[in-house]
Amino acid sequence: MSQEKKAVIIASCTAILLIIIKWIAGIMTWSMAIITSAIDSTLDFFVSLMNFLAIRKSEEPHDDDHNYWHGKIEWFWAIFEWLIIFGSWISVIYLSAQKIINHEFIKWTYESIIVMIISIIITWTLVIYLSKVSKATWSLVLKADSLHYKSDLYTNWWIIISLIILKVFNLPIIDPLISIVIALYIMYWSIEILTEWYKMLMDHKIDDEYVDFIKETISTFKEVSSYHFLKTRQSGKNNFIEFHIVFGDPEISLKLAHIIGDKIELKIIEFVPHAHVMIHLDYFDDSHNKGNPKVIEEQ
Repeated sequence: MSQEKKAVIIASCTAILLIIIKWIAGIMTWSMAIITSAIDSTLDFFVSLMNFLAIRKSEEPHDDDHNYWHGKIEWFWAIFEWLIIFGSWISVIYLSAQKIINHEFIKWTYESIIVMIISIIITWTLVIYLSKVSKATWSLVLKADSLHYKSDLYTNWWIIISLIILKVFNLPIIDPLISIVIALYIMYWSIEILTEWYKMLMDHKIDDEYVDFIKETISTFKEVSSYHFLKTRQSGKNNFIEFHIVFGDPEISLKLAHIIGDKIELKIIEFVPHAHVMIHLDYFDDSHNKGNPKVIEEQ
């Protein structure tokens, strides 16, 4: 089982655990803070379930109709999850404003504090795990999922802080005010997901760190006099790289040229994650042909 699938299954199981804890506590105490959090955890479970289906689809091998794999399905689901995150926090702002207008504030209960602390410990552990896996796998779905649970983590923290302030200072309005501030912060933070989705849609180049490495790698081979037409793009977690290399000796054998090309490709694949490299071997510099038409010299 892949790291992404394993991470989604763990997130789903965690959501089920939180659902059980929060709904039992919510029914026992009728605390609106806990019931609201329970509803949110229920939504998290269905989101994680859809994430699993998206990742399973993205891991399907390439076929006759999809020669470049199915990785972009993750990005389309990530934008849908971003809409869920953004929409849920718009709802939080609206409901918080309604509470301020109608003077409907949460009540102090020790049970609420205990349940929120348990939820924080569980959610915090999950966020660390999802963040680690998303960085290792370049999965935008897991990154969006991590952001989703991170927003839950902040919500739980502020519910506790609100309850403490309510108890100590008797300021019930603090709960909706803090909720609005957190909602605006999470919405601003979630723009990163939208930015990465836009880059994918526009076939944005891969990170400069990797591009610089490719250039440095090519320059280390003394047989290669220059390179041109270097192009990169990211599709899902896959990084596609292509370029031409020009050999100083126009009489170089095809075998030697191929060996050098393979060595360059191997070094790039070892450094750039999920790299797919296409190298064109040139015996003369045709970089002046901007449209990349091949000019064959007559011998």
